[in-house]
Amino acid sequence: MCERYELIYYYHGKQYCVPGYNWGPGVKDHYKILFIHEGKGSYHINGCTYALKKGQGFMVFPDTICQMKADEHEPWVYSWIAFQGTSVDQLLAQVNLSKSNPYFQFSPAGWFDPWLDQFKDAQALEKNSGLIVHSLLYRLIAEWIDMLTAPNQTGYLPKAKELYVSKAIEYIKMNYYNKVSISELAKLIGIDRIYLSSLFKEVEQLSPQMYLLHYRMDKACDLMNNQQLSISDISHSVGYTDPLLFSKMFKKVKGVSPSHYRKKSSNG
Repeated sequence: MCERYELIYYYHGKQYCVPGYNWGPGVKDHYKILFIHEGKGSYHINGCTYALKKGQGFMVFPDTICQMKADEHEPWVYSWIAFQGTSVDQLLAQVNLSKSNPYFQFSPAGWFDPWLDQFKDAQALEKNSGLIVHSLLYRLIAEWIDMLTAPNQTGYLPKAKELYVSKAIEYIKMNYYNKVSISELAKLIGIDRIYLSSLFKEVEQLSPQMYLLHYRMDKACDLMNNQQLSISDISHSVGYTDPLLFSKMFKKVKGVSPSHYRKKSSNG
């Protein structure tokens, strides 16, 4: 039976700390995950002090006295997500996090940045903002746990390139029927367009544009079985406003025209 977790979003943010910046000792009434992007500092909780730096993160627990202080020479830059919920301690136990072990390693160091943009965009929406924000929270926590448990499952820490490509593919699969700009996709993920293209070719042996094209055509093939849809309808359904361009791209990928493919499939 799957464990049920009810998570409630509180707030998120990012801070560029000044040298020696100090918070606490103090208490929060919620959980907070902090990701260190640059610099270093110290975190005191449960009678212990931890020296932490870029690429690490730490947990704030509700109703627990803690203190965090930026380094005097290399002050840290960190971002955070704050939330509350039921059975959170059991959830954190999956990644061996507790008051006696409150810090973790994460990779890549900029992993959390795209999530900040998504939360910001969601909160700007006029409709269903709360639902979308909470949906993002569940997805973030799930991806974070997957990332932290991967070393125990596979014996290696997921490479940054694989995480970037995975996030790009997820976006393509959710938005293939819209106009997809590779430049905007790279910006959303937080890396350069040329770098994204090189990662794609290394991991998938395809450019992002070709991956999108092949995914669209595979979806078009699935839709061919629906005889109520015209070729033009299928074209629009997979992101093409010009049926002639769609036909040209379909033949480029599949070797035959859409109408020939449909006829062949129906005779199948």
